[in-house]
Amino acid sequence: MSVAETPKLKGRAPPRILVVDDEAAVTDLLGDVLGRNLDCRLLTASTYAQADRLLQDQPIDLLIADLLLPDGSGDDLLGLLHQRQPRAAAVVITGAPTLDTAVAALRHGAADFLAKPFTAEQFLHCIRTVLHRQAAAAKNESRIDRLRDAVRRLNESRKLVSKKVDLLCNDLINAYGDLSRQLDTVRISESFRGAIHAADDLEQMLCHAMDWMLRQIGYANVAIWLASEPGFQLGAYMKYTIPGDPPLIEAMRGGLLTMIAREGMVHLSPTEVGQKLTAEEARLLKDQTVLGAHCTYLGESLAQIVMFREATKPFTGADIATLRTIGPVFAVTLATMVRQDADDADDPNDNPFYDGGAIMDDEDDSPPRKPRKRRKDDADWWKRGEEPPF
Repeated sequence: MSVAETPKLKGRAPPRILVVDDEAAVTDLLGDVLGRNLDCRLLTASTYAQADRLLQDQPIDLLIADLLLPDGSGDDLLGLLHQRQPRAAAVVITGAPTLDTAVAALRHGAADFLAKPFTAEQFLHCIRTVLHRQAAAAKNESRIDRLRDAVRRLNESRKLVSKKVDLLCNDLINAYGDLSRQLDTVRISESFRGAIHAADDLEQMLCHAMDWMLRQIGYANVAIWLASEPGFQLGAYMKYTIPGDPPLIEAMRGGLLTMIAREGMVHLSPTEVGQKLTAEEARLLKDQTVLGAHCTYLGESLAQIVMFREATKPFTGADIATLRTIGPVFAVTLATMVRQDADDADDPNDNPFYDGGAIMDDEDDSPPRKPRKRRKDDADWWKRGEEPPF
């Protein structure tokens, strides 16, 4: 390649070139050739020690060094350059060239090897070629650095997106769980409301309520207490394993009902039955697990529902949630039924002339109304003394 064809250096800052040679004439000559033909910043040194200090203090793009120095070798200087400024290039010059020295210099990281004497054209061609390769390598290294930085930022973004997706998925899962629980609550409430709303009177409503609870929660002893003055009176009792004898009823009224009224919801294991209830209750409810709910409407205590069965069939969290859900529904229905009974006190069928089949009123020529008959319902099996149909 001729001097005219030597690659030109464009688009980068002037390279910093360090020339190390113990012959001042050579240093001056090389510096003059470089200064007149290249846009560069030139540094010179005549010893290994001087070059060492410059490499420590100054950034270098290209090192031009003689192999033989008064206080060291050019090969060692190449190693020092590679250690301190790994991106810098190097050109070795020597007045005693051999194949071994050339191979050693290249192995130590030299980009090219020049044997003295050489012409200015040869020197410039070598320097420009090395600087051009170095600029291309620096450009590629810069691209690689930018690529690495882009990959790093992409990984950070991916991790951030992945974290946000995980959080979003967790939020969706939690929201789905909340919605599912709310739907279960609505389903249970509507199912229970439908079961007891169809009752014709309080007695049938209690039958329907116990029937629904047994179908939903499973077999258990069920006691429904209704508010009275003072305290609560037993409205209905369904025996599963323990009969509702007076001693049990009186014991529950003295201990368990007070606890339910105070806490709103009670779930007792057999151990807790012995620890938290009265001695009589602990004796009568030995080895039983107890579940109770306080039913209120507009802050007024209207009823309490108590269920208990053997500890081998403990109540589950779903059972507790079910009883907690139906308590307010039962209280509202009970309050509505009591209010309706009060309104019905003025019903013509309550007329003292009512003979059990028609209204006796001399001033009313309309046909007499027949008394309302209670329709038969599968949920009334308990009242009829039948076996459970489920």
